[in-house]
Amino acid sequence: KNGRINMINLTSKKTCTGCGVCAQICPQQAITLKPDKEGFLYPSVNESLCTHCNLCIQKCPCHKTITTDNKNLYFGAHAKEPSLRLLGSSGGIFPLLARHVLQQGGVVYGACLMEDGSIAHKGIDKVEDLEQITRTKYVQSDLSNIWEPIRSFLHEGRMVLFCGTPCQTEGLRFYLGTAYSNLLLVDLVCYGVPSPGIWQRYITFLHKKYDSRPHMFYFRDKCNQDNGHTVRIQCTDKEYTYSVYKDLFLRSFFKSINLRPSCYHCSYCTVSRNSDITLGDFWGIERTNPSLDDGMGNSIIICHTPKGLSLFNNIKNQLIWFQYEEHEITQPRLQKPTKCPPTRWIYMLLYRILPFSLWIRLFKV
Repeated sequence: KNGRINMINLTSKKTCTGCGVCAQICPQQAITLKPDKEGFLYPSVNESLCTHCNLCIQKCPCHKTITTDNKNLYFGAHAKEPSLRLLGSSGGIFPLLARHVLQQGGVVYGACLMEDGSIAHKGIDKVEDLEQITRTKYVQSDLSNIWEPIRSFLHEGRMVLFCGTPCQTEGLRFYLGTAYSNLLLVDLVCYGVPSPGIWQRYITFLHKKYDSRPHMFYFRDKCNQDNGHTVRIQCTDKEYTYSVYKDLFLRSFFKSINLRPSCYHCSYCTVSRNSDITLGDFWGIERTNPSLDDGMGNSIIICHTPKGLSLFNNIKNQLIWFQYEEHEITQPRLQKPTKCPPTRWIYMLLYRILPFSLWIRLFKV
Protein backbone atom coordinates (compact mmCIF):
# COMPACT_ATOMS: atom_id res chain seq x y z
CA LYS A 1 0.00 0.00 0.00
CA ASN A 2 2.62 2.54 1.05
CA GLY A 3 4.73 1.93 -2.05
CA ARG A 4 1.73 2.53 -4.27
CA ILE A 5 0.65 5.68 -2.46
CA ASN A 6 4.19 7.04 -2.61
CA MET A 7 4.27 6.38 -6.33
CA ILE A 8 1.15 8.43 -6.97
CA ASN A 9 1.82 11.22 -4.50
CA LEU A 10 5.44 11.41 -5.66
CA THR A 11 8.52 11.67 -3.50
CA SER A 12 10.21 13.59 -6.33
CA LYS A 13 8.73 15.86 -8.99
CA LYS A 14 11.62 15.09 -11.33
CA THR A 15 9.76 12.15 -12.87
CA CYS A 16 6.11 13.21 -13.18
CA THR A 17 5.35 14.89 -16.50
CA GLY A 18 1.72 15.62 -15.58
CA CYS A 19 0.31 13.65 -18.50
CA GLY A 20 -2.70 12.66 -16.36
CA VAL A 21 -2.93 9.02 -17.45
CA CYS A 22 -3.20 7.82 -13.85
CA ALA A 23 -6.25 10.00 -13.17
CA GLN A 24 -7.98 8.93 -16.38
CA ILE A 25 -7.28 5.23 -16.04
CA CYS A 26 -8.34 4.82 -12.38
CA PRO A 27 -11.60 2.77 -12.34
CA GLN A 28 -12.57 4.21 -8.94
CA GLN A 29 -11.81 7.85 -9.82
CA ALA A 30 -9.56 7.87 -6.77
CA ILE A 31 -6.93 10.07 -8.44
CA THR A 32 -7.30 13.75 -9.21
CA LEU A 33 -4.80 16.26 -10.56
CA LYS A 34 -4.16 19.21 -8.28
CA PRO A 35 -1.95 22.27 -8.80
CA ASP A 36 1.12 22.70 -6.65
CA LYS A 37 2.53 26.04 -5.51
CA GLU A 38 4.17 26.57 -8.91
CA GLY A 39 0.91 26.00 -10.80
CA PHE A 40 1.72 22.54 -12.19
CA LEU A 41 -0.74 19.65 -11.89
CA TYR A 42 0.23 16.52 -9.96
CA PRO A 43 -1.77 13.40 -9.04
CA SER A 44 -3.35 13.16 -5.61
CA VAL A 45 -4.91 9.92 -4.28
CA ASN A 46 -8.07 9.60 -2.23
CA GLU A 47 -7.04 6.56 -0.19
CA SER A 48 -10.60 5.80 0.87
CA LEU A 49 -11.53 5.13 -2.78
CA CYS A 50 -8.34 3.36 -3.83
CA THR A 51 -8.67 -0.44 -4.26
CA HIS A 52 -4.94 -0.97 -4.95
CA CYS A 53 -5.53 -2.42 -8.39
CA ASN A 54 -2.15 -0.98 -9.51
CA LEU A 55 -3.58 0.01 -12.89
CA CYS A 56 -2.21 3.54 -12.44
CA ILE A 57 1.32 2.17 -11.97
CA GLN A 58 1.00 -0.14 -14.96
CA LYS A 59 -0.14 2.72 -17.23
CA CYS A 60 2.25 5.39 -15.94
CA PRO A 61 4.88 6.06 -18.64
CA CYS A 62 7.24 7.99 -16.33
CA HIS A 63 9.43 5.04 -15.38
CA LYS A 64 9.37 3.25 -18.72
CA THR A 65 12.37 3.19 -21.04
CA ILE A 66 11.95 4.19 -24.67
CA THR A 67 12.75 1.12 -26.76
CA THR A 68 12.40 1.35 -30.50
CA ASP A 69 14.03 -0.17 -33.53
CA ASN A 70 12.60 2.48 -35.84
CA LYS A 71 14.82 3.58 -38.70
CA ASN A 72 14.34 7.32 -38.77
CA LEU A 73 14.25 9.44 -41.90
CA TYR A 74 15.11 13.14 -41.56
CA PHE A 75 13.72 16.00 -43.63
CA GLY A 76 13.79 19.77 -43.62
CA ALA A 77 10.81 21.55 -45.15
CA HIS A 78 8.30 24.35 -45.27
CA ALA A 79 4.86 24.59 -46.82
CA LYS A 80 4.59 26.12 -50.28
CA GLU A 81 1.38 27.97 -49.33
CA PRO A 82 2.23 31.24 -47.55
CA SER A 83 -1.04 31.11 -45.58
CA LEU A 84 -0.12 27.72 -44.11
CA ARG A 85 3.30 28.97 -43.10
CA LEU A 86 1.55 31.73 -41.15
CA LEU A 87 -0.52 29.07 -39.37
CA GLY A 88 2.60 27.25 -38.17
CA SER A 89 5.32 28.52 -35.86
CA SER A 90 8.01 26.77 -37.92
CA GLY A 91 7.46 25.60 -41.48
CA GLY A 92 3.68 25.12 -41.49
CA ILE A 93 3.95 21.33 -41.51
CA PHE A 94 1.38 20.51 -38.83
CA PRO A 95 -1.41 22.45 -40.60
CA LEU A 96 -0.70 20.42 -43.75
CA LEU A 97 -0.68 17.09 -41.89
CA ALA A 98 -3.87 18.06 -40.07
CA ARG A 99 -5.63 19.23 -43.23
CA HIS A 100 -4.87 15.94 -44.95
CA VAL A 101 -6.35 13.94 -42.05
CA LEU A 102 -9.43 16.18 -41.88
CA GLN A 103 -10.00 15.78 -45.62
CA GLN A 104 -10.03 12.00 -45.07
CA GLY A 105 -12.85 12.40 -42.55
CA GLY A 106 -10.54 12.17 -39.56
CA VAL A 107 -10.26 14.09 -36.29
CA VAL A 108 -7.27 16.19 -35.22
CA TYR A 109 -6.26 17.08 -31.67
CA GLY A 110 -3.97 19.95 -30.74
CA ALA A 111 -3.47 22.66 -28.14
CA CYS A 112 -6.02 25.48 -28.18
CA LEU A 113 -6.28 28.85 -26.41
CA MET A 114 -9.65 28.59 -24.66
CA GLU A 115 -12.08 31.42 -23.95
CA ASP A 116 -10.95 31.71 -20.33
CA GLY A 117 -7.31 32.08 -21.42
CA SER A 118 -6.28 28.54 -20.46
CA ILE A 119 -4.51 26.18 -22.85
CA ALA A 120 -6.19 22.81 -23.42
CA HIS A 121 -6.17 20.14 -26.10
CA LYS A 122 -9.18 20.19 -28.38
CA GLY A 123 -10.43 17.98 -31.20
CA ILE A 124 -11.63 19.35 -34.53
CA ASP A 125 -13.15 17.64 -37.57
CA LYS A 126 -13.51 20.60 -39.95
CA VAL A 127 -10.74 22.29 -41.95
CA GLU A 128 -12.21 25.72 -41.16
CA ASP A 129 -11.51 25.12 -37.45
CA LEU A 130 -7.85 24.35 -38.04
CA GLU A 131 -6.55 27.74 -36.91
CA GLN A 132 -7.79 27.04 -33.37
CA ILE A 133 -5.16 24.34 -32.78
CA THR A 134 -2.21 25.61 -34.82
CA ARG A 135 0.80 27.68 -33.73
CA THR A 136 3.02 27.10 -30.73
CA LYS A 137 1.62 27.63 -27.24
CA TYR A 138 4.32 27.85 -24.58
CA VAL A 139 2.17 26.45 -21.76
CA GLN A 140 1.50 22.90 -20.56
CA SER A 141 -1.90 22.07 -22.02
CA ASP A 142 -4.75 20.32 -20.24
CA LEU A 143 -5.62 16.88 -21.68
CA SER A 144 -8.41 15.98 -19.26
CA ASN A 145 -11.33 16.13 -21.72
CA ILE A 146 -9.91 14.26 -24.70
CA TRP A 147 -8.96 10.74 -23.62
CA GLU A 148 -12.23 8.87 -23.99
CA PRO A 149 -13.36 10.76 -27.14
CA ILE A 150 -10.13 9.74 -28.84
CA ARG A 151 -10.71 6.10 -27.93
CA SER A 152 -14.29 6.31 -29.22
CA PHE A 153 -13.24 7.80 -32.57
CA LEU A 154 -10.60 5.10 -32.98
CA HIS A 155 -13.15 2.36 -32.27
CA GLU A 156 -15.44 3.92 -34.88
CA GLY A 157 -12.63 3.49 -37.40
CA ARG A 158 -12.00 7.20 -37.91
CA MET A 159 -8.47 8.41 -38.40
CA VAL A 160 -7.18 10.40 -35.41
CA LEU A 161 -4.13 12.65 -35.44
CA PHE A 162 -2.85 13.75 -32.03
CA CYS A 163 -0.15 16.41 -31.77
CA GLY A 164 1.51 17.28 -28.46
CA THR A 165 4.70 17.17 -26.46
CA PRO A 166 6.50 13.81 -26.43
CA CYS A 167 5.38 13.09 -22.85
CA GLN A 168 1.77 13.75 -23.89
CA THR A 169 1.90 11.47 -26.92
CA GLU A 170 3.53 8.78 -24.80
CA GLY A 171 0.83 9.23 -22.17
CA LEU A 172 -1.89 8.76 -24.78
CA ARG A 173 -0.13 5.66 -26.09
CA PHE A 174 -0.04 4.09 -22.63
CA TYR A 175 -3.63 5.08 -21.90
CA LEU A 176 -4.92 3.40 -25.06
CA GLY A 177 -2.72 0.33 -24.62
CA THR A 178 -3.37 -0.77 -28.20
CA ALA A 179 -1.48 0.04 -31.39
CA TYR A 180 -4.35 1.43 -33.48
CA SER A 181 -3.64 1.52 -37.20
CA ASN A 182 -5.83 4.63 -37.54
CA LEU A 183 -3.95 6.62 -34.85
CA LEU A 184 -1.22 9.04 -35.89
CA LEU A 185 1.02 10.42 -33.16
CA VAL A 186 2.92 13.63 -33.91
CA ASP A 187 5.16 14.94 -31.16
CA LEU A 188 7.22 18.09 -30.90
CA VAL A 189 10.81 19.01 -30.24
CA CYS A 190 10.09 20.47 -26.82
CA TYR A 191 12.14 23.01 -24.87
CA GLY A 192 10.04 22.37 -21.77
CA VAL A 193 6.49 23.17 -20.64
CA PRO A 194 5.80 26.38 -18.67
CA SER A 195 3.40 26.45 -15.74
CA PRO A 196 -0.31 26.77 -16.60
CA GLY A 197 -0.82 28.43 -13.22
CA ILE A 198 1.72 31.17 -13.99
CA TRP A 199 0.19 31.57 -17.46
CA GLN A 200 -3.32 32.08 -16.07
CA ARG A 201 -2.03 34.75 -13.70
CA TYR A 202 -0.22 36.40 -16.62
CA ILE A 203 -3.45 36.55 -18.63
CA THR A 204 -5.09 38.31 -15.65
CA PHE A 205 -2.08 40.66 -15.50
CA LEU A 206 -2.50 41.53 -19.21
CA HIS A 207 -6.25 42.02 -18.71
CA LYS A 208 -5.54 44.69 -16.12
CA LYS A 209 -2.71 46.22 -18.16
CA TYR A 210 -4.76 46.62 -21.35
CA ASP A 211 -8.14 47.03 -19.64
CA SER A 212 -9.37 44.26 -21.93
CA ARG A 213 -9.03 40.48 -21.77
CA PRO A 214 -6.81 39.05 -24.53
CA HIS A 215 -8.87 36.70 -26.69
CA MET A 216 -5.91 35.68 -28.87
CA PHE A 217 -2.25 35.45 -27.90
CA TYR A 218 0.20 34.54 -30.66
CA PHE A 219 3.41 33.45 -28.96
CA ARG A 220 5.34 33.47 -32.23
CA ASP A 221 3.78 35.55 -34.98
CA LYS A 222 5.43 35.89 -38.39
CA CYS A 223 3.95 39.25 -39.40
CA ASN A 224 7.47 40.74 -39.53
CA GLN A 225 9.04 37.79 -41.38
CA ASP A 226 11.41 37.32 -38.43
CA ASN A 227 11.07 33.54 -37.96
CA GLY A 228 8.31 34.05 -35.42
CA HIS A 229 10.12 36.44 -33.08
CA THR A 230 7.07 38.67 -32.63
CA VAL A 231 4.29 38.44 -30.05
CA ARG A 232 0.82 39.50 -31.19
CA ILE A 233 -2.03 40.01 -28.74
CA GLN A 234 -5.60 40.64 -29.83
CA CYS A 235 -7.89 42.30 -27.32
CA THR A 236 -11.50 43.37 -27.83
CA ASP A 237 -10.81 46.57 -29.73
CA LYS A 238 -7.04 46.75 -30.10
CA GLU A 239 -4.02 44.72 -31.18
CA TYR A 240 -0.53 44.80 -29.70
CA THR A 241 2.70 43.54 -31.26
CA TYR A 242 6.23 43.52 -29.89
CA SER A 243 9.37 41.39 -29.77
CA VAL A 244 9.14 38.02 -28.03
CA TYR A 245 12.14 39.13 -25.99
CA LYS A 246 10.07 41.95 -24.46
CA ASP A 247 7.20 39.75 -23.32
CA LEU A 248 7.58 39.10 -19.60
CA PHE A 249 6.07 35.61 -19.64
CA LEU A 250 8.29 34.56 -22.53
CA ARG A 251 11.32 36.10 -20.84
CA SER A 252 10.68 33.82 -17.86
CA PHE A 253 10.42 30.95 -20.37
CA PHE A 254 13.65 31.87 -22.15
CA LYS A 255 15.41 32.01 -18.78
CA SER A 256 14.08 28.44 -18.18
CA ILE A 257 12.54 29.58 -14.88
CA ASN A 258 8.88 28.63 -15.40
CA LEU A 259 9.38 25.06 -16.69
CA ARG A 260 8.03 21.91 -15.07
CA PRO A 261 10.70 20.22 -12.86
CA SER A 262 10.56 17.03 -14.94
CA CYS A 263 11.55 19.00 -18.05
CA TYR A 264 15.08 19.42 -16.70
CA HIS A 265 15.35 15.62 -16.59
CA CYS A 266 13.40 14.82 -19.76
CA SER A 267 14.07 11.39 -21.28
CA TYR A 268 12.51 12.39 -24.63
CA CYS A 269 15.32 14.75 -25.70
CA THR A 270 16.49 12.28 -28.31
CA VAL A 271 15.64 11.25 -31.86
CA SER A 272 14.37 7.93 -30.48
CA ARG A 273 10.61 8.37 -30.10
CA ASN A 274 7.56 6.12 -30.07
CA SER A 275 5.58 8.61 -32.14
CA ASP A 276 5.06 8.43 -35.89
CA ILE A 277 6.48 11.87 -36.67
CA THR A 278 8.48 14.47 -34.74
CA LEU A 279 8.25 18.16 -35.72
CA GLY A 280 10.35 21.10 -34.60
CA ASP A 281 12.20 24.25 -35.54
CA PHE A 282 15.03 23.65 -37.99
CA TRP A 283 17.94 25.19 -36.12
CA GLY A 284 20.92 25.78 -38.38
CA ILE A 285 18.94 26.01 -41.64
CA GLU A 286 21.09 29.02 -42.57
CA ARG A 287 24.06 26.63 -42.76
CA THR A 288 22.38 23.40 -43.89
CA ASN A 289 20.24 24.91 -46.65
CA PRO A 290 20.55 28.73 -46.67
CA SER A 291 18.33 29.13 -49.74
CA LEU A 292 15.32 28.23 -47.58
CA ASP A 293 16.13 30.71 -44.82
CA ASP A 294 13.61 33.44 -45.73
CA GLY A 295 12.49 34.50 -42.25
CA MET A 296 9.19 32.57 -42.39
CA GLY A 297 10.38 29.43 -40.63
CA ASN A 298 11.41 25.89 -41.53
CA SER A 299 10.73 22.58 -39.84
CA ILE A 300 12.60 19.48 -38.87
CA ILE A 301 10.51 16.43 -39.81
CA ILE A 302 11.58 13.06 -38.42
CA CYS A 303 9.58 10.10 -39.70
CA HIS A 304 9.87 7.24 -37.20
CA THR A 305 7.39 4.70 -38.57
CA PRO A 306 5.96 3.57 -41.92
CA LYS A 307 2.71 5.34 -40.92
CA GLY A 308 4.64 8.55 -40.35
CA LEU A 309 6.47 8.26 -43.67
CA SER A 310 3.21 7.54 -45.48
CA LEU A 311 1.66 10.67 -43.98
CA PHE A 312 4.69 12.71 -45.02
CA ASN A 313 4.53 11.30 -48.55
CA ASN A 314 0.88 12.38 -48.78
CA ILE A 315 1.81 16.04 -48.27
CA LYS A 316 5.33 16.35 -49.64
CA ASN A 317 4.16 17.63 -53.04
CA GLN A 318 2.88 20.65 -51.09
CA LEU A 319 6.29 21.24 -49.51
CA ILE A 320 9.68 22.60 -50.40
CA TRP A 321 11.78 19.91 -48.77
CA PHE A 322 15.12 18.16 -48.64
CA GLN A 323 16.51 15.10 -46.86
CA TYR A 324 19.45 15.18 -44.48
CA GLU A 325 21.29 12.92 -42.03
CA GLU A 326 21.07 12.57 -38.27
CA HIS A 327 24.60 13.88 -37.72
CA GLU A 328 23.56 17.20 -39.31
CA ILE A 329 21.01 17.93 -36.55
CA THR A 330 21.89 20.97 -34.44
CA GLN A 331 18.59 21.18 -32.53
CA PRO A 332 19.77 20.98 -28.87
CA ARG A 333 16.51 19.53 -27.51
CA LEU A 334 17.12 16.41 -29.57
CA GLN A 335 20.37 15.91 -27.68
CA LYS A 336 19.79 16.82 -24.02
CA PRO A 337 17.20 18.46 -21.77
CA THR A 338 17.05 22.14 -20.90
CA LYS A 339 19.38 22.92 -18.03
CA CYS A 340 17.78 24.03 -14.77
CA PRO A 341 19.09 27.50 -13.84
CA PRO A 342 20.64 27.60 -10.36
CA THR A 343 18.49 30.64 -9.51
CA ARG A 344 15.17 28.93 -10.28
CA TRP A 345 14.43 28.14 -6.65
CA ILE A 346 14.83 31.81 -5.73
CA TYR A 347 12.43 32.95 -8.46
CA MET A 348 9.88 30.31 -7.44
CA LEU A 349 10.19 31.23 -3.77
CA LEU A 350 9.53 34.85 -4.70
CA TYR A 351 6.59 33.70 -6.87
CA ARG A 352 4.92 32.32 -3.76
CA ILE A 353 5.63 35.46 -1.73
CA LEU A 354 5.31 38.47 -4.02
CA PRO A 355 2.20 39.85 -5.74
CA PHE A 356 2.22 38.51 -9.29
CA SER A 357 2.35 41.98 -10.86
CA LEU A 358 5.62 42.58 -9.00
CA TRP A 359 7.05 39.08 -9.56
CA ILE A 360 6.59 39.10 -13.33
CA ARG A 361 8.45 42.42 -13.55
CA LEU A 362 11.55 40.66 -12.30
CA PHE A 363 11.97 39.50 -15.90
CA LYS A 364 12.28 43.03 -17.28
CA VAL A 365 15.99 42.87 -16.48
